[in-house]
Amino acid sequence: MNSFLFNHLKFQIASLVILLILEIIYFLRPKIKLLSNRIFTVLMISAFGYLMFDFATIFALVYYDSVPLWFVRFTHQGFIICLYVALSSIYLYIDMLNRNQRPYRKIELSVLIASYVLILSTALFAPMYYYIEEDGIYSYGMMADCVYAVLIIYSGMTVFQTLRHIKNKEHRKQKICVLMTMALWIGFGGVQILEPRILISSVGISAMILLMFLSLENPSEYLDSETHAFNYYALKMVLQECLSRKKDYAIVCMELDEATIIENYANNNIISDVLTEIKSFVERNFKTSCYRMNRMTLTFLIDSKKISKLDLYLDILSERFSQTWELKDRSIRLNAHANVLCCPEDFPFDGNIQELLDFAEDSETYNQTIEFVRRIDEKAREKRIRRRQILHVVSEAIKNDGIEMHFQPIYSLSEKRFTNAEALVRLKDNETIGYISPEEFIPLSEKNGMIMPLSNLIFNHVFNFMSENNLRRKGVNHIEVNLSGLQSVDANLPKLMKSLLMKHNISPDSVNLEITESIAVTSGYMLKKNMDELRKFGCSFSMDDFGTGYSNLSRIAKADFEMIKIDKSLLWPCFKDDGTNGTHNAKILLENMISMLIQIGRKIVVEGIETKEQFEYLESLGISYAQGFYFSKPLSEKDYLKFLDEQNLKNS
Repeated sequence: MNSFLFNHLKFQIASLVILLILEIIYFLRPKIKLLSNRIFTVLMISAFGYLMFDFATIFALVYYDSVPLWFVRFTHQGFIICLYVALSSIYLYIDMLNRNQRPYRKIELSVLIASYVLILSTALFAPMYYYIEEDGIYSYGMMADCVYAVLIIYSGMTVFQTLRHIKNKEHRKQKICVLMTMALWIGFGGVQILEPRILISSVGISAMILLMFLSLENPSEYLDSETHAFNYYALKMVLQECLSRKKDYAIVCMELDEATIIENYANNNIISDVLTEIKSFVERNFKTSCYRMNRMTLTFLIDSKKISKLDLYLDILSERFSQTWELKDRSIRLNAHANVLCCPEDFPFDGNIQELLDFAEDSETYNQTIEFVRRIDEKAREKRIRRRQILHVVSEAIKNDGIEMHFQPIYSLSEKRFTNAEALVRLKDNETIGYISPEEFIPLSEKNGMIMPLSNLIFNHVFNFMSENNLRRKGVNHIEVNLSGLQSVDANLPKLMKSLLMKHNISPDSVNLEITESIAVTSGYMLKKNMDELRKFGCSFSMDDFGTGYSNLSRIAKADFEMIKIDKSLLWPCFKDDGTNGTHNAKILLENMISMLIQIGRKIVVEGIETKEQFEYLESLGISYAQGFYFSKPLSEKDYLKFLDEQNLKNS
C-alpha cells in the first residue's frame, strides 16, 4: 500500500475494526422493539457508511490526479450525508431516551425533515475545495463548513436536552453517560476543526458509539439470565412506548400455578426450563418477543397490527397449555393461566406505566373465572379506577397535610382505667370516594413509594397532639402508633424517631410502636437492629394482629415485644352460637394462646371486644389490656380529649 495513503488511513482502519466488532455484537443479539433502538440501528448503519466514504475520500484525494473529479465530489457528498445522518441519529437517540420513547409530533417531524432537505441540498450543490500537500490532505469550503456547523448544533442540542432532564433521578446515571459521550465527541470534533490535516473524526465516531453501546445500549442489560427472555425493565420501556403512541395493543401474561410444587417435584431449574420452552413456543408461533415479568410469569404483547388475531393467538395458546411440555429429561403438564389486558379498553393511554404493570400482574385477583384465558372484567376496571383515586387522595393528603388522626382508648385491667390509646390515620375525600380504609391506602402507599412521607406526616401529627395536650397529665401512659413494613426496616428509622421525639419534647417511653405479625415474622436483621436501638432510647414495641395466620411461635418467643395484640379474628369465633363444636375449639385455642404468652412474660392486648360477656371472659383469662367498641370507637382528637376528661372525673 502507498505509504502516504496508509499514513492517512491508520485512524480509519482502527475505527473500522472497533465498529465492525460492535456491529457484529449488536446485530447478532436480540433487541427490544423500541423507537430508540431503531434509531440506534440507523446510527450503526450510517456510521459504517460514513467510515466507508471516509476511506473513499482519502483514496480519492491521494490519487486526485488519477480519478475523475465527479468521483472525488461524490465520495465527499456521501461522506457528509452519512455523517449528518449519524450525528442526527445520536441526537434523536438520546432525545428519545430523555422523552421516555414518546414519538415526535407532526411539527417536530417537519423541522427534522426540513433539516435533512437543507443538508442534502448543501451536499449536492455547495462548493468544495481540496488541500493536497506533503504535510496532509483535507477538504474545505462551504460543504465542509456545513459539516462543522451541524456538529456544533447537534452537539449543543444533545447536551442541552440532557441537562434539561438531568434532575430525573431515575435516569441520572444514563444522563452522565450521555454527557461523557458528548464530551468525547466534542473533543474529537474540536481537534478536527482546529487541525483539519489530522483526520481523526472517524475515531471520534467509533469511540462515541462504543461508549454509547456499553453504557446505554448494551442488550444484555435487558435480558433475563435464566430464560434469555427480555426482563421486567425491558417490558417497562416497551409499554412506555405503547402508551405514548396511543395505538391499540394487548398484554398477555402467562402465569404458572403451583410453581413451588413443580420445583419440589423436580429441581430448582425446572421453572426456568419450562419458561424457556414457553418463550420459544410464543416467539416461534406469534413472531413477538417474550418478557419475564416475575419468577413465574412470562408476558408478550400484541401490537395494533396483530390485535385482530388476538383471539386466534389465545386459542393456540390455550390448546398448547392443555398438552404436555417436553423438557430435556421429562414430560410435564402445567397448571397455568393467561391474564389478558386490552388497551385502551382496560387501561387508558394516559395512565402510569407502573400502575399498568401492577394492574396486569394483579388482574387475576379480581377475576373469578377459572378458565385458562382470563380477561379483565368490569369489577377489575372499577377497582383500578378506585386505586387511582385513592393514590390521588393520598398524594394530595401528603402535599397539603390532609390527614386526620383518631384515637381508640385502651383499657388497663390492672389500673382499672384507660391508660393507652391506638393512633389511627383517616383519609377522606368528600368530592369523590368518601372514607378510605387504612387497609386500602396503606398497602397502595407502600407499593407506590408514598408510605415514607405519609408515615412521617402521621408521626408528626401524633407527637404534636401528645405534646400540645400533655397527655401524660391526663393519665395516658403511652400512645400506640403503627409502623409500616417499609418503615420498620428503614435504616433511618431510629434517627427519624429520635429527632421527632426531641422536636416535640415527647418522652420516648410514651410511644409504643406497633409492628404487624406478618412483618415481625418475615423481617430480618434490620428490623431487630432498629428495635434494639429504639428500645435503648426508651420506646417499646407491640406485635399487632397476632393470630392472623403468619405466626411462628419460636420466633415470637425470641422477639423482644413488650406486648402482643391478639386479633379479633381469634376472639369472635369464641362467641358464635352456631350449634357446632367450633366455639368450644376456638376457646381452647384462645385460652391456651393467652396462657402461653403470659408464661413467657408478655403483656396481652385483645382487640375487637364488643360485649360485656367478651370482656369478662377475657378478664378471667388474665389479659393486660382490652380494646374495642365495648369501650369506645376510634375518636377524633377533640372527642378523645373529652373522653379522657370524663374518665378522669369518674376516677377522681
